[in-house]
Amino acid sequence: MKINLRELFVAACLCLLSFAASAQSENPFIGTWDLDAANSDFGDAPVPNDMIRTYIETGGGGYMYLLVTINQDGSIGGSSASYRYDGASNSIATVGGAGAQTTISYFQVNGRTVEYTIRNAGRTSQIGAKTLSPDSRVLTIVIQNINAEGGNSSSQILRFIRRT
Repeated sequence: MKINLRELFVAACLCLLSFAASAQSENPFIGTWDLDAANSDFGDAPVPNDMIRTYIETGGGGYMYLLVTINQDGSIGGSSASYRYDGASNSIATVGGAGAQTTISYFQVNGRTVEYTIRNAGRTSQIGAKTLSPDSRVLTIVIQNINAEGGNSSSQILRFIRRT
């Protein structure tokens, strides 16, 4: 029997979304967030049909994110990683991921802002910050992509609305 990785990924997403909806946490990022495309700026990147971010608490100070993207052509993309707010590098799993090892590290600035760095094969490819609105209903992610020469290549500002 051949396992379809996309179907497996979507099934895992649904399980995590169900789990996250029932979880209680003091971390205000925990929950499911839906893309607010009208108030987002994707820069040069194509705007997806949909994007859902889910953050869950895994215990012992650990967290996990799951990102599911439905592209304009109907294809599914996504990534996931387990992490702590300690600056350590953590592997990112991606749908269709191949090639160089991609990692993410997080540092919590305060209760409403978290900075992160993504590295691809050890080279910094993206830096960003996630910030919550005062009422914890809007998640804004500011992204700066870094080109191979180490300079800024593009930026994005993505906004998400907390799912109720």
